Amino acid sequence: MRRMWWLATIPALALGCATGSSNNQKMSESTKTQTQAHQALQRAADAQKQALQEQQKAEQFQQEVSQKQKDLGDAQARLAAQRAKAEQAQRDAQRLNTEAQQEAQTQQQQATQLQGAEAQQHQQMTQQNQQIYMQTKNVRGQALSASKNELVLRSSDQGDLRLKLNDSTAVTVDGKMGSPDQISPGGNVRASYQVIDGQPTAVKIEATSKN
Repeated sequence: MRRMWWLATIPALALGCATGSSNNQKMSESTKTQTQAHQALQRAADAQKQALQEQQKAEQFQQEVSQKQKDLGDAQARLAAQRAKAEQAQRDAQRLNTEAQQEAQTQQQQATQLQGAEAQQHQQMTQQNQQIYMQTKNVRGQALSASKNELVLRSSDQGDLRLKLNDSTAVTVDGKMGSPDQISPGGNVRASYQVIDGQPTAVKIEATSKN
């Protein structure tokens, strides 16, 4: 009787073992599936995180590009303004250069005219001085000394006068042609002279002896 009970429990044990093995297998597959699902979700989350990071980098680069474009626009605007200033400065320089050349030309013409006027005035003054110097003057007085080259006489209106003599000086003594050394000190003298090179030069001398 006991033997039959044991034999009867063998199929039940076998069935229980088979059922437990099947449940364990189902649980293992479920866990595996859950693990795979979790891993898939993790990979999706990692991919989403990576995509977010890449998007942030793209936005950062976009900001940098926008800033560079703004800087480029500002630099181009400054370049255009500087070029405009440079062109205006060049035009001003050309205008000032033209005005300076015109002014210099005008000043040169005026200077030339002034130089011509001054030269003409100087020439006139020189001619007037020459006329004054070459103008014949007369003097009367008494001879103080006489030599071949010089006659010194004393006059009442011109004081002591030293006259230079040369070969062109005409000398008469007592109404006759003579020479300067024939003029006696104290004799009366009437002379005509011109100022030549600042020196009174006798043109004609008329002398009488002291007696």
